[in-house]
Amino acid sequence: MNNLDYLNKYKLFIVDYDGTVLDSMRMWNTMLSEFLKSENIKFDVDIDKLAKEQTNKESVEYIHENYFSNITKSELENKMYDFVRIRYIKQILKTNAEVMLSEMKKYGKVVLFSATAKELLEDSFKTNNINRFFDEVYSAGDLNTTKSGGLGYEVVLKLEGFKKEDTLVVEDVNHAIKGARSLNFDTLAIYDGQKSWNEIKEISTYSLNLLDLI
Repeated sequence: MNNLDYLNKYKLFIVDYDGTVLDSMRMWNTMLSEFLKSENIKFDVDIDKLAKEQTNKESVEYIHENYFSNITKSELENKMYDFVRIRYIKQILKTNAEVMLSEMKKYGKVVLFSATAKELLEDSFKTNNINRFFDEVYSAGDLNTTKSGGLGYEVVLKLEGFKKEDTLVVEDVNHAIKGARSLNFDTLAIYDGQKSWNEIKEISTYSLNLLDLI
């Protein structure tokens, strides 16, 4: 097995879900374009690239203003939620994600912190029977925070009452790792086919390809 002895240094693990535990990033990476196609909407911009540069709120506002001005924003959000949910509940765990979480549980408290809506997370838990590993589940939206700049990790840390030096943030995306590191969190980067993987490994405290766990 890949040497995970460094986990014993920590008492709190703040773990991301999509791309870290759940193999869902390919779905998210094309979600907006697939949604527009399903509605027979023609578009001439790289909507998925645009979405990566925006918050969820900004993406909805952009889609509403440019393609769905005939309905209310609330109606659009409901339509998009239904589209996402059907696909999201079909997403499966990453290989060896449970092995990693089991190792963490040996040493401390494991909490989930995701940008995904809690209702979707709960649907995914039912599909994958994964919630048994998490002592708490936090959605950035419910906490009115974000992972950008690492601010959300500070919020979760305060709620949990642990020391920062006893905490490990587990993420897959570059901006989340950067944000956590900028606020002096130790991080474990999980490989998910990122083009920026070499850069991520350089800035992260630790890095791991789950396929190396056997």
